[in-house]
Amino acid sequence: MSIAPMTIGPIESAPAIEKKTETDLGGSFGKALDEARSLDADATKKAEAFAHNDQSVGIHEVMIATEKANIALRYATTLKNKALEAYHELMQTNV
Repeated sequence: MSIAPMTIGPIESAPAIEKKTETDLGGSFGKALDEARSLDADATKKAEAFAHNDQSVGIHEVMIATEKANIALRYATTLKNKALEAYHELMQTNV
C-alpha cells in the first residue's frame, strides 16, 4: 500500500498591511463622538416619524437605528475610559 504524494498549489503572499506609527487619540475620540451624535439624530428622526404615523418608517427601523446609536455611544464612552485609564497609569509611573 503506497500513499500518493500531495501537491500543494502556489502559496499566495498575504496583502501588505500598512503600519501606522502615530495614533491621534483626539481625532479618534472626536470621530467617535461625531458618529454617535449623527446616529442619535437619525434614531430620533426615525422615532419621531414613526410617532407621527409615517407609513414609510417601521418599528424595526426605529429599533435598529436606536441600537446603532447606543452602540456608537458605548464605543465612545469605552474609548474615553481607556484613555483615562492610560493617563492615570502614566501619572502613577515613577520616573
